[in-house]
Amino acid sequence: MLYICSMKGFVLFIALFCLPIICLSQYNYYYGNIHSHTAYSDGNQDSIAANCFNPAQSYTYAKGSYHIDFWGISEHNHYSFANDPGMLLPLYAKGLQQADTSNNNGTFVAMFGLEFGVISTGGHVITYGAPNLIGWETLSGNPNYSTYCAKGDFTNYWKTLNKLPNTFTTLAHPQDGDFGDLYGAAAYNASADSQIVGSAIRSGYAFSTTKDYSDNPATLYDSIFNKCLAKGYHIGPTIDHDNHNTTFGRTNETRTVVLAKALHRDSIIAAYRAQRFYASDDWNAKVNFAINGSIMGENIYSSISSNLSVSISDVDANDTATKIEIYYGEAGSGLYPTILTSNTNAQTLNYIHTPGNKKTYYYYAKIKQKDGDYMWTSPIWVNYNTAPAAVNSYQNNIGNRNLITDLIIYPVPTISNLYLQFNAGIACFATLKIYNMDGREVMQKKVNINTGKNIISEDITELCDGNYFAVLQTENFRLIDAKFIKGK
Repeated sequence: MLYICSMKGFVLFIALFCLPIICLSQYNYYYGNIHSHTAYSDGNQDSIAANCFNPAQSYTYAKGSYHIDFWGISEHNHYSFANDPGMLLPLYAKGLQQADTSNNNGTFVAMFGLEFGVISTGGHVITYGAPNLIGWETLSGNPNYSTYCAKGDFTNYWKTLNKLPNTFTTLAHPQDGDFGDLYGAAAYNASADSQIVGSAIRSGYAFSTTKDYSDNPATLYDSIFNKCLAKGYHIGPTIDHDNHNTTFGRTNETRTVVLAKALHRDSIIAAYRAQRFYASDDWNAKVNFAINGSIMGENIYSSISSNLSVSISDVDANDTATKIEIYYGEAGSGLYPTILTSNTNAQTLNYIHTPGNKKTYYYYAKIKQKDGDYMWTSPIWVNYNTAPAAVNSYQNNIGNRNLITDLIIYPVPTISNLYLQFNAGIACFATLKIYNMDGREVMQKKVNINTGKNIISEDITELCDGNYFAVLQTENFRLIDAKFIKGK
């Protein structure tokens, strides 16, 4: 079925599709780490003794570690600075190739990325999905990068990454004042929020030589995580190992745990981009956190109340939960999250929260086990307001300037790839969100809008048949709000 309606002198073609609800039972738990180094920059510092010199050998080592399903190598993006990280432009392409060769979907996922920045000039971030090396150095008159971005210029770094599809970034061992004082005095940065998916809640021990998993959980950065949430950023907590020796996955039992449909590189990347992960000191604990049926990382609407549920399971008999806490805060308020509710010596927690206003809140769970291990989930953001309206009520102009014209959504209906074609009057960063008829967000994608003709595609194969809304919005306004159908 195809609906056509006229708006302010242009025609909108609105296809009706239905987007399926993704169930918790469809996700599996996968354990890993995406912050490590090899001899391609300043890692494998024990290379002679370990006989490990490159990413391919390092992936093989990581694959043999306990409770490791995926591994990411993120080499420093520069050659000369403190400690001479040693990254050269040709090595980035070789690293990508070795990750492809080492990747074995269904068994072990190998990823290759970069660590951008220097500690003395704004800090380090971990980025995946960049097809070429991003940097600033010139060596012997030749650029040691494919894409230029000045050292410490994180404002342009976010913009550069947002022009590349499927990139995502996490904050590495973050400190106050890092990244242009991102979560401090600087104003909220929508471009950064579009790119950053996580912040290390633990990082290290970077130069550990331990290989028997006996190191204690590393340095805690939970205050930075909370500052980011208070500022309005949409991030989840990660565990970083930051290996500089051949110890991949073996210094301790901490892991980042992602919820994905399959052990496939695309699925792992999609989980990171959707903040569908949690940080865990335990290497096999399984945590569920949901609100009104939506899982960690999602942004949802609720008219009045939220039903929060947390559960944890662990096959190790002594690793029972001794405390479950739910933290919450008002998004963008600048106020740190506080404990909403908690319990002790229980493996589940259920709670109904009715805030009594129309603001947006975030919630996350923190769990402590009997042995002292902790888990932190990605938040769920709840907008206590009305769900997105149908297309005939959305505003497509600011003042007298049309922002979106000639919209076509196709095919009608669709069973796999959904396409939105339109002309834009401005260039901007935006987010495509898919909502079901109850107003629950079931899919999200960051996109870059160019002036003129745009075509946005999204694979909705994994979603169930049904009626849904496609919403394209920026930080300040909604560009598209259209109803559509998925099905045969």
